[in-house]
Amino acid sequence: MKLYIKEKRFSWRDQLIVRNEQDELVYKIKNELISIGNKVHIYDHNEQEILAIEEKKMGFSPKYAIYQKQEKLATVKRENNFFASDYEIEKLNWKIKGNVEEEDYEIKAGFSEIASFKKKWFSYGDSYVLDVKEESDAQLALGIVIAIWCLQIDEQQEK
Repeated sequence: MKLYIKEKRFSWRDQLIVRNEQDELVYKIKNELISIGNKVHIYDHNEQEILAIEEKKMGFSPKYAIYQKQEKLATVKRENNFFASDYEIEKLNWKIKGNVEEEDYEIKAGFSEIASFKKKWFSYGDSYVLDVKEESDAQLALGIVIAIWCLQIDEQQEK
């Protein structure tokens, strides 16, 4: 299942839209403008919230928790080491492999690919493709991609 993510306005923090392979609107991603810590909500095509992603500032590295109906599904955080940055997904046996900074990576469970994420080149505005192997993993994979994006933007703002 391929999901196509595209900016709707000038900044992805305003709103993203997600379409399927038939070019049908599947999800809208909106940033909460007034909140303590960054909060992002993912809505289905009926405007029902399916995931909430909330920044948790604990310790030296920020992390983002992914919730579905008040239940925490996962937490994504960035671990800096001497060689590179790693993204850790807590509460799941999933890992990030590839080049996150170049927007070309995979979400894996062991040796099995859950999803791949790539920037779509030669398109109007920034566009991305999230290719999810099992439809049942699509929402959570999308939530993880958005949490990673939030971590990247937080890091850019700190510089």
